[in-house]
Amino acid sequence: MLLALLGKRYPGMRAWLTQRLTGLVLAIYSVTAFVRFLVLQPNNYEAWLSFFQPWWWRLASLMFWTSLSIHAWLGIRDVLKDYVSNYERREVLFKFLAVLLWVYVAWASCLFLM
Repeated sequence: MLLALLGKRYPGMRAWLTQRLTGLVLAIYSVTAFVRFLVLQPNNYEAWLSFFQPWWWRLASLMFWTSLSIHAWLGIRDVLKDYVSNYERREVLFKFLAVLLWVYVAWASCLFLM
């Protein structure tokens, strides 16, 4: 049933499901970060450094930024498709957004994996 919905017959379902799953990742990370912040209460540079030191937190942060980029791409893509009627202008905005989001993910990869 689910595989039939994600096929070529219903092209918008894959984007819809991806949007919901990335939103779930963002929500879980946000709640976890808030709880960690309340428990650890970093108040200086060393405390903030130790806040982001565990490998699992770096991986979770990278997943957050990747999910945020995918979520933003899908949302802004739909807004641009709905409200920018000039095809050339829309394609330029798509390409600008794609490059910007790839730069953000590359920056986050360098930041959290080192």
